[in-house]
Amino acid sequence: MESVLAVVVLLCCCVVETQTESEVDGLLRELTARVEKLESKPKVAFSASFMINDEHYHLGPFGENTTVVYKKVITNIGEAYNPDTGVFTAPVRGAYYFTFTCNVGNSGKANAELLKNDVKMVAVYETANPKSGIYHGGANGVTLDLVKGDKVNVVLWSGSSMFDNSRINMFSGYLLFPITTK
Repeated sequence: MESVLAVVVLLCCCVVETQTESEVDGLLRELTARVEKLESKPKVAFSASFMINDEHYHLGPFGENTTVVYKKVITNIGEAYNPDTGVFTAPVRGAYYFTFTCNVGNSGKANAELLKNDVKMVAVYETANPKSGIYHGGANGVTLDLVKGDKVNVVLWSGSSMFDNSRINMFSGYLLFPITTK
């Protein structure tokens, strides 16, 4: 914020030499209103991992599709991500960007999808042979138009598993910009 104000003051000082006092006052009011509008925009961003400590960890396989609960929250600005359920709930209408990573666990496959209100938006399909000592992983991301209350989460498909030993399975999202309807 201080840097924005410094730029505004610097611009005003440059303009003062070529503008009348009332023009400078108008410009200052306009710039102040723009800065206040920028500062009032909602701030939403999160990143979480399903690994809580530094132990090797396998999630799954399960007999049914299962929401991945990323309990290790790294960032949760705006508190829109719930680490107890693994679900992000949009606090305002806007364009949001989400990404998730998925590393193959002991089942030999990691098939997962990112859902918006229980509808598949994007997925990751990965297979590997964990016995070889080489773990494969995938990632995907998407920009979504969400309205307040929309839910976004990652689901691990039935029969799939994920492996982690250093916070390599992540779920992140952030508000790019709010959308207001006029």
